[in-house]
Amino acid sequence: MNAENKPSNTPCFFLGANTPRGFYSLFDELYEPEDGWRLYIIKGGPGTGKSTLMKKVAAECDRRGWYCERIYCSSDPASLDAVIIPHRKISICDGTPPHTVEPRFPGVSEVFVDLGRCRNDEKLRENASEIISLTLENSREHKKCISFLKAAAAVSNNLKANILPAVDGVKLQRFSESLTGKELGNASGERGRIHRRFISAPTPSGLVVFYDTFTELCDRRIVLDDAFGLVSGAIMRFVALEAAGRGYSVTECLSPMTPDGAPFAVMIPEIGLGLIAADRQYSCPFEAARTVNCSRFLNREELKKLRNRIIFGRKTYDEFMNEALEKLNNAKQLHDKLEKYYIGAMDFGKVRRVSAEIIKEIFGDEK
Repeated sequence: MNAENKPSNTPCFFLGANTPRGFYSLFDELYEPEDGWRLYIIKGGPGTGKSTLMKKVAAECDRRGWYCERIYCSSDPASLDAVIIPHRKISICDGTPPHTVEPRFPGVSEVFVDLGRCRNDEKLRENASEIISLTLENSREHKKCISFLKAAAAVSNNLKANILPAVDGVKLQRFSESLTGKELGNASGERGRIHRRFISAPTPSGLVVFYDTFTELCDRRIVLDDAFGLVSGAIMRFVALEAAGRGYSVTECLSPMTPDGAPFAVMIPEIGLGLIAADRQYSCPFEAARTVNCSRFLNREELKKLRNRIIFGRKTYDEFMNEALEKLNNAKQLHDKLEKYYIGAMDFGKVRRVSAEIIKEIFGDEK
């Protein structure tokens, strides 16, 4: 599933997602101050024009034929959280909670953009009780979502722990080594960097995956069909580390359910290689150069013994996940109601003038 209004020819990612660990932010990946990058940090309440400003920046990149990354909001996949422009070493982002961003080197590497100055706070205070109530209720729904994600992860981890003894580790290691030998060239002498992103996330619209991004950046696509999510991540982590060791720039897409663990996808755009996991929740809607059935690394006799436990675990996991998605949808509806109050208090003529100044500053006279 793709985000609404997503352009068909631009890489799209998430840099934040609801996970069993809470909201997991990768916003430190937006820029590199030590390498001369600049970050525009936009502040302002919901409905103040942050996403609209970033969409204008992305559209200007498209007009000029520049590569940029659109970073979408996992709580509202139609809304932008950030835009990254490597060509100019510039990023612009929404710096409000839950992905709060504050300047590290004020005036040097970061530019603060306050859209709150375009807001009539007196008008907001007329609806103070409703705004406070909606904000608190929205927060409660997000906390409920995290609780159900934690429960789903606990079920999944328990199931994986039971299946783990059935994995043939030697066979898995040999396959990983063989795969990198075939797909990766010789080392360049310099170590490449691993960039972290989310290409998938639980959202109010369900489980969203930016498959178009994967197909745009990777001509050779390897699908790891892993019914239990047990070995595909280990293969991809091995490939990612090997590729970086050979000098390639790697994009490692974390799994929202295991953000500190095995990745959901790995992309090496320089050679057009991509690996992505598939299971009963995520079935890839594109043609693969190769599909690896990961059950080949499992002892089938051991799996048969766990059949009833697997059926129960999957059913329970699905129920918890569905509840988590429902809470996210509830939170989105509350956010939409909250947004209306802020929209009614904004001077959008002033917002447009501020946006025009920022766009002129970002792009300058370079064509």
